[in-house]
Amino acid sequence: MSLAQFTLGARLRAQHTRRPVPAAHYSPAIPPTGGIAATITTDAAHLYLTATDGTTTRTGTNRTALDALAAYGIGMTEQRRPLIVATTADLAALTDLAHAHHDHPASPVIAWWDQRADHPGTDAVHIATDTARHRWILGVHPDAERTPDTWAHWLNITTTGPQQLLDLATLTTTGPLLPGLLHASILDTASWTRHQNRTTAGRPWWLPDTRIDAALGLLARSHATEWYESLRLDDPRVALAASHDGSVVPAVVTAHDETVVELIADRPLSRLRVGTKIAGWRGDPINAGTTDCLTGTIDATTIDRDAHLRITITDVPRRAQIAPGDRITLRPARVDPNMQSNARTLAAMGYRRGTNWIAGRGKPTTRRGNVPLDVIAAAAD
Repeated sequence: MSLAQFTLGARLRAQHTRRPVPAAHYSPAIPPTGGIAATITTDAAHLYLTATDGTTTRTGTNRTALDALAAYGIGMTEQRRPLIVATTADLAALTDLAHAHHDHPASPVIAWWDQRADHPGTDAVHIATDTARHRWILGVHPDAERTPDTWAHWLNITTTGPQQLLDLATLTTTGPLLPGLLHASILDTASWTRHQNRTTAGRPWWLPDTRIDAALGLLARSHATEWYESLRLDDPRVALAASHDGSVVPAVVTAHDETVVELIADRPLSRLRVGTKIAGWRGDPINAGTTDCLTGTIDATTIDRDAHLRITITDVPRRAQIAPGDRITLRPARVDPNMQSNARTLAAMGYRRGTNWIAGRGKPTTRRGNVPLDVIAAAAD
């Protein structure tokens, strides 16, 4: 069964039972406590905003829409508050408005929201439909899941407008939080402080990033995506789905010799390539989140004459309590956010070296060479 077939099965079940099928056991986002929900509509010349904090509702058009947000304390001298919108398109429209009125006190906050939206797991911006799709699967066409009214119908939310978004965000983040996700709030706070300092110092936030800022921003976005996807593989339901595209590989131990373990996968399907650092827990993908019983590095992957995928893992700790016949599910080693932070610090130092072309003090050197097929395949992923 492929991941597409697995997802289709969940949609058919939801359609048959008239109830959403859980796609995750844990809440995939930090609750947007104290958030401002906003619905946004546009025409050729206007942006219309309706916002609420759950108590007071305000409206505005074009610049007065920014006034409405400022009335909720949205400004660089205030404490940061989460924004809740229906889709990324709504946030993009609001960002365009902020750039058109860059002198407004609320505009630099909107620009920061837009920047943080590119970091999965953030608690700065809550895209209501995207987060709901991480939590449930509905018995409708996937495109229908991009509208909040669809979610309101399936989740029995009776409110409308921005209050509907607030209720959807609250419902989506109810229950146990994905373990480790709170680290995103630490990164958001650090980002907010940097943005405040730069704005207070008079740096024009509306101008394009410098080469160094653009490079570091790209690295931070990449790190956030890798870290969030790594966290989600510890969610049992996410891991079960991932086992159908090879991101998670259930297997049986066939041999264990000191620091080497050999396994046979259930299916000849794996995205775990040679050289990949892995971790594994006892049992099936649905047992994700339990204590690891295996760590190491994939040394070889082969298909035998019986079409079985055989995986050899080296660098296994000698203390690993593993025996032939044990059932283990493999996954990529977890991403360490502290190591990522150190990597960004080193990258920033490197970008500022005397002849680094990213800093505009040199020219990149063109190099050509053969690229292995597995590298091209990895890039395609």
